[in-house]
Amino acid sequence: MKKLWLCGTAAILATCNAEAKFNPPANYITNSQKIAMYQMNMYDADHDGKLSPEEFANKSQVAETRETRRQIRQAKKAGIYQVPDEQFKTIDANEDGYITLPELNNYISEQTKKTKGKVKYY
Repeated sequence: MKKLWLCGTAAILATCNAEAKFNPPANYITNSQKIAMYQMNMYDADHDGKLSPEEFANKSQVAETRETRRQIRQAKKAGIYQVPDEQFKTIDANEDGYITLPELNNYISEQTKKTKGKVKYY
C-alpha cells in the first residue's frame, strides 16, 4: 500500500511541475535598496546624493555598539570584512571618488548573496 501511495505522489508531483514566479510591481523596493537608501540618507551630510570619502569615514566612526561588534566578527568569520578605505574603493565601482545609491545598492546585494543573508555588514 505504501509503495502505491509513493508512486502516485511522485506521478502527481512530476506532472505538476509548476514554477512560482514573482512579478514585482513597478514601485517594488528590495531590501538591499531599502538599506542603501537608509545609509545614503543617514550619512550624506551635504545631501548631494553621493557619499564622499569623508562622509563614508564618518559612517565608520559611528559609536560602536554590541551589534556592530557582532557584525564585524561575523564579517571577519565569513571572509568579507574590509577596513573602511578598502570598502570605499570596493563600493566605488566607477572610481570617480564618490559612492552613489546604485553603487551602494549593488554592493549590499552582492554581500547579501555571498553570505546568503546571514551576515549584515555593509
